[in-house]
Amino acid sequence: MAKLDRTDEGRTSLERAVKVAEQAGDFERAGLAAMTIIEELGGHLSAREVCEVIDHAGTLLEKTQDIGTLRRLTKAAFEGLFLIQAIPAPPDWTNFVFWDAVKRHEKHLITLALKESGGAVTRAARLLGFKHHQSLIALINSRHKDLLKTRSAVRKRRQHLFSKPRKIKRKVTKPSSERATSQISVLHVEDDEQIAKLVNDMVASEEWRVELCADGYSALEKLTGNDHYDVLLIDSDIPQLSGLELIQRARTISHRRHTPIVMLSGSDCEKEAWTAGVDAFLKKPEQISELPSRINRLLEVELKKD
Repeated sequence: MAKLDRTDEGRTSLERAVKVAEQAGDFERAGLAAMTIIEELGGHLSAREVCEVIDHAGTLLEKTQDIGTLRRLTKAAFEGLFLIQAIPAPPDWTNFVFWDAVKRHEKHLITLALKESGGAVTRAARLLGFKHHQSLIALINSRHKDLLKTRSAVRKRRQHLFSKPRKIKRKVTKPSSERATSQISVLHVEDDEQIAKLVNDMVASEEWRVELCADGYSALEKLTGNDHYDVLLIDSDIPQLSGLELIQRARTISHRRHTPIVMLSGSDCEKEAWTAGVDAFLKKPEQISELPSRINRLLEVELKKD
């Protein structure tokens, strides 16, 4: 019914499925029905309703051991996040924190993957759907540091993967010798406050300095100035000047010609992004977790060039 745009009937049936399964003690199926509400009808829900359904699904599935279900839950949570433009703060929601709910289930999923892989990070990353194990390491180091204690379960040859995040020091150069141990600076061009906050939270453990621009023209003004940026992180869909246009212009500015650029995009414009001059392209929301590791690799390449 939901797929046939019979929205009200579909929602009523799914909500009844949640209630009946929960009353019967089948929390797994109740949670699956709740996730289906987000997946099929999320665009028809208010911000408050999206938060309610996600948190309820997470509570119902908190003890599930099915990794496929947990991966689906995490995906539904992120899809719900992108449906929300502004999260209200009703008085009866005083104990609810959306980000805590997302992180709680994300952590449960990572813990289960590590357990099933016997502590092998590469295999755990593969179970979680990451293309590179460094993405999982970056996620643990930035959002789930308490999981660092699980290193005792990891094979000895893998233990080094759970070291604390490395701080990349740029090589001393004649024009700015004081930057040898300076903080990495990232210019983030993004008009969505929720995405900006998510990115800022993810790179917090790296101790990078992130400067935010909400539109293309203000970003271009900064790029034509003399402020130093080690990485440019640009969203494809920004006001006034598109992300692709901004990248093309950045590549014509002499002191930005070789600055690493990462594009985040919810649309299929990867081919155009590479043509414009990006060094990395990440789809959102599914690849946002790879951002810290991808930036680190780009910085390492730049350091070798120096």
